[in-house]
Amino acid sequence: DEGVGRMVDTLKETGQLENTIIIFMSDHGEMLGDHGIYLKGPHFYDEAVRVPLVISLPGQFKAGLQADCLMELVDIAPTLLEVAGLKIPEGVQGKTLLPILRGESDPTQHRDHVFSEYYNAWSHKHSYGTMLRTNAHKMIVYHGTDQGELYDLETDPDEFENLWSNKDCEPLKTRMLKETFDASVFTMDPTPQREGP
Repeated sequence: DEGVGRMVDTLKETGQLENTIIIFMSDHGEMLGDHGIYLKGPHFYDEAVRVPLVISLPGQFKAGLQADCLMELVDIAPTLLEVAGLKIPEGVQGKTLLPILRGESDPTQHRDHVFSEYYNAWSHKHSYGTMLRTNAHKMIVYHGTDQGELYDLETDPDEFENLWSNKDCEPLKTRMLKETFDASVFTMDPTPQREGP
């Protein structure tokens, strides 16, 4: 916090604050003992995947705005490109946040879901996982196993009741498995665009 304050003070002193986008973020959260887990690891609880994102550009972005919507860190790149007046390339997967930041669109609506993945970065073979989170539900698939997690975030916002094996939830599980698979496929680079039929 002190270091960020020093940077902001320097921008003010040099007259560059109004001409500088400040982004304060993290790439992942920390479990800190929640669910009996420390550090991060191949876990998709909100403690690990919900991260701080503060964006400031005085005079252009609405001051004090809090956006309670689903967004992904890949949304930062197209946002910066658009602010800089540059064309967003076709292969960019993010969705610009600029209308929200300027107060021109609903700060509670941006994406229908967020997608997260954790591949081969842990000390055991079951570290291939993907997550799809909507406002109402969260699906986690541990690839190469029959394990997963399914949460109803409206009735269980702290993610303690895993519905993965609940027979009553089979239709929801099937729908969310398809949506998770779709989200995974759509992270693939769509370029170059096919020119033939």
